[in-house]
Amino acid sequence: MLENYYYILFMLIFAVIPSIILLVILRDRIVIKNLAISLIVLFIIGVIWDQISVRLGIWSFSQDKIIGNLFEIPFEEYIFIIFVPILSIMVYTLINKINKN
Repeated sequence: MLENYYYILFMLIFAVIPSIILLVILRDRIVIKNLAISLIVLFIIGVIWDQISVRLGIWSFSQDKIIGNLFEIPFEEYIFIIFVPILSIMVYTLINKINKN
């Protein structure tokens, strides 16, 4: 039964939790407006990419391994589209902070 939730669990473990931790640690270095604009642009690109890829059959999602769909894309994929860019931006910010010290 737990295997039905692997995708969401992986998103939590490898993207959401690390992103939140880094957001808290680096909160003094984040310009929320810039982060929000970046995420909006990347979200739009990610959703379009997923929609086209699924409709063309480039990839698909196992319906018994996801918690549900929104516009034929798994909820987990939307989490991926939001939190992987946040994680990337936070890792870049962390490296930049370390190099300046």
